[in-house]
Amino acid sequence: MPGHFADDARLGELEERLGVRFKDRSLLRLALTHSSYLNENPLESLESNERLEFLGDAILGAGIGHHLFHDAPEAEEGDLSAIRSHVIRERALALAAGRIGLGSYLTLGRGEVANGARGRPSIVADAFEAVIGAIMEDQGYEVASEFVVRCLEPELAAAMNAAKDPKSLLQERVQANGAAPPVYRVLQEDEQDEYGRFTVEVLIAGNAIATGVGRRKLDAERMAAGKALESEGFAVTPTDHCVSGPNDDDN
Repeated sequence: MPGHFADDARLGELEERLGVRFKDRSLLRLALTHSSYLNENPLESLESNERLEFLGDAILGAGIGHHLFHDAPEAEEGDLSAIRSHVIRERALALAAGRIGLGSYLTLGRGEVANGARGRPSIVADAFEAVIGAIMEDQGYEVASEFVVRCLEPELAAAMNAAKDPKSLLQERVQANGAAPPVYRVLQEDEQDEYGRFTVEVLIAGNAIATGVGRRKLDAERMAAGKALESEGFAVTPTDHCVSGPNDDDN
């Protein structure tokens, strides 16, 4: 039935998708139990996943922060905070949960099932945090942190690329394709402007790709690099690292 607990076979299937084999499966079952089921079944002596969600939220922030500290040694504190905020937001967690197919394993009240809760971002994002908490309790911080980084790698990659200086990012992409570094050429410098104004073009393999304008030469170069990234399709589309799950919609 839609609101009932996942049996051992289903939990084993979910463990495969998570890449974690639980020592105590009752923790995983608890992580999947939404409060709406308890509200509709008050006579059952049960607990919801909310406490595990609280724990998972703490591990999520710490795991992403620890990863960024080591993986982005040149990034400043403000940039690190911005990247982390992007990765731990509800939308990112819901996307990760969707790749696992987490919604289809949740134990929900019938009312929530009828209202499409299995695909609701807030529900699956909270459950994802609860699963992190369950992994922490069952396997410890290292395994839980590794799970966080692995399942959120697409969001991490996108956020880190967005935070990079476009000139550095363009150079990485160009050289990865075996070409020489981009060349920036000043096309115009308007000395009549009170603040000065530069127009710069960026060339790749001798071909003019894009132009940028700025009060400083560096600003114009960054604008040109950003436009080149868009026009040449250098933006990264990260590979999903969590297994795609079944459709979360109820039949």
